[in-house]
Amino acid sequence: MSSTREESLEGLRVLGIGSGVATRIAASWLAASGAEVAIHRPKWERPAEGSAEATFERQVSRATGGVDLDRAANYDVVICEHPDLDGVPEVLLEGAVIVDITSPLGPAESFDDALVNDMILWARSGLGYLTREIDDEWQLGNPCLPVNRQASILAGIAAATAAVAAVLENPHPERPTRRISIDQLELLALMPMQPIAFAQLADRIVGRERRAGGLGGTVPTADGLAYVGAVEPAHWARLLRLVGGLDWAADQVEENPAILREARAEIDRRIRDWALGLSSEEVADRCQAEHVPGVPVYRPDQVVRDPHLAARGFFMNGEHAEKPAGGGLNLPWLASVGGAAGNDVDSRAGGRVRPRAGSRDEELPLAGLRILDLSWAWAGPFATTLLADLGAEVVNVEWYPRASNLRRNAPFAENRADSHNTAAWWSANQRGKLSIGVDMKTPEGRDVVRDLAARSDVVVENFSPGVVHRLGVDFENLVQANPRLVYVSLSAFGQTGPRSHYVGYGTQVYASAGACYATSQDGRALSQMYIPFPDPVSGLAGAFAIAAFVSHARTTGRPARVDLSEQEAMAMVVLEPLLDALEEREGKRDDAPSTTDSFTRRYVVVGTADSRFVALLARAPNDWADFQRALGASGNSTDELRVAARPFTAAALLDRVAALGLVAAPLQDSAEILQDPYLIERNFWVPDLSPEVAASGACIAGSPWHLDGERSSIWRGAPRLFADTRNILERILDYAPDAIDALMEKGAVV
Repeated sequence: MSSTREESLEGLRVLGIGSGVATRIAASWLAASGAEVAIHRPKWERPAEGSAEATFERQVSRATGGVDLDRAANYDVVICEHPDLDGVPEVLLEGAVIVDITSPLGPAESFDDALVNDMILWARSGLGYLTREIDDEWQLGNPCLPVNRQASILAGIAAATAAVAAVLENPHPERPTRRISIDQLELLALMPMQPIAFAQLADRIVGRERRAGGLGGTVPTADGLAYVGAVEPAHWARLLRLVGGLDWAADQVEENPAILREARAEIDRRIRDWALGLSSEEVADRCQAEHVPGVPVYRPDQVVRDPHLAARGFFMNGEHAEKPAGGGLNLPWLASVGGAAGNDVDSRAGGRVRPRAGSRDEELPLAGLRILDLSWAWAGPFATTLLADLGAEVVNVEWYPRASNLRRNAPFAENRADSHNTAAWWSANQRGKLSIGVDMKTPEGRDVVRDLAARSDVVVENFSPGVVHRLGVDFENLVQANPRLVYVSLSAFGQTGPRSHYVGYGTQVYASAGACYATSQDGRALSQMYIPFPDPVSGLAGAFAIAAFVSHARTTGRPARVDLSEQEAMAMVVLEPLLDALEEREGKRDDAPSTTDSFTRRYVVVGTADSRFVALLARAPNDWADFQRALGASGNSTDELRVAARPFTAAALLDRVAALGLVAAPLQDSAEILQDPYLIERNFWVPDLSPEVAASGACIAGSPWHLDGERSSIWRGAPRLFADTRNILERILDYAPDAIDALMEKGAVV
């Protein structure tokens, strides 16, 4: 099967209502996946050519059409914001799933207002506090905000996922009407899982300490910047030898990682001196040749010239583009779809470990869907967590004897670092799943995985390319056991292309996708984050891909192999700066306004007397003169406003600017987001039910899905390591107790 930008939702009929950015994103992802999408926006006026909105509209409306209010057939899904169904004939809504997107700020009045709202949400969610400008000393300095509409883009992807999941529930035309809601602030607040845990269990505010950017990180090169991000001690040993003059440290680091702290100044100096003698591409290539994570740091104009992305056909007008008209981005995966499975498929579902609801009315949309989750770390597990929250039974194969690295990441409940079951980041990301221990290097272990794949709808993995083939649990092997299998791989740079072999983590993906510059207001300043943000972004994109291709498999009987690139997923969220760069590359834009903003400076982050940060947000250029007057500043430059803000508390500053009708937002840290009144009123924070975390009293973000007015419940906490092995083998695979005992004696399962 050849890999293409496969469409998977043929036959799905979708109606998008209104001109909200999130609605348009949801509609565009569904349309790009083959759905028939119509847009109804009676109050919308087409933007002027060359404007910010016009370029955005070309990306999101390529495969959508206008609505026929007189059509007789109804739609399967209706997507709207806050919700607005006025003027839509009831006949079009009968039987349709209603997906509405909410926000504490209400609907934006314009495309430009949507940018301001998204920056407020980013600041409020805890993500703004974790997004930091890299200062002149290569340290993570003041907080900063994306100057594109990332909150709306993410909400749109989530809404598209909800739409497909709800349709999967019951494809019969007489199914009960569902209403699923996604809240933009809740979705963002779901993502800083580890900082939320630190705030509760370690009384630590991630980002409050000034963190050095040395020992790798963003480093200047002969022609730009690179990101060198050794993670494991073995990475560091290879990097130190590669740099030269540090063999003494390389010899010690695997046994004594503290040497990195003790010799920080010398190691950092040598890494930076080494990088300055090479181009960004050379730094990346030499690091990757030693299996050390390293990438060029790309500006948006460099992303759209990336030969790796072009080779994967990510750009609609690229070398392998399938849609020749105009510059734009494809969805962040390649897919191979096989032939129909026929009637000889073993359709036995096996028993369930996750209990079903007591009645049909209480059933979640994905009840009955089983996912075999081979993934670890954050991206893959985040995708399956979102689907578990919608009712899917997720069987997480934990590769014995190697447990997921998140099980060993602080903070730990009651400081119990000796247990595999107390890591709060892990427990937040694995709620509602089952754990089975399998040694996939043994023939018997591979047979267990194969048998589980035969009883599952989906397999998800996020190993480095090539690992699943070496283990014998790749798509080609497992599809023989299940001819309708959907097999989804999430990897940093995808399974194909000149950089598919690159070792990469979230920080490398952030750098290579242009996200460092999505916060930039001058094209030179750049950022990094205290969390590997591309991981949950990729997980969200992966959740949509899983739902879409399961729908396709159920409709056609055909299997699918999905190759999702985390770099491409992050680039889709960066979106507007990349659309600008594509138009500039193709000579379609001279001095037209940017899609990210219609004037240069959109925000200034200031510090206050009570050690907090506040973002001053401009809706128009003359707002800066008003901010100057509100603060009594000597001028309205960034530095002058920051000096003037220092004597005020955050509350006093917010009151003062609000009195003049100006917009400002506090940048909430991970402790403050736990006290956000909107989230508390909506009961967003729920107790962590994981067996060895629950006693700590820690809370986690609840499910982001609201079904018919009620948040979907989390049926159990994260499982203890290998806690469900026997249950899974008995109830799903019908293994006899003595056969299970034999497997355990051999060490094939644990």
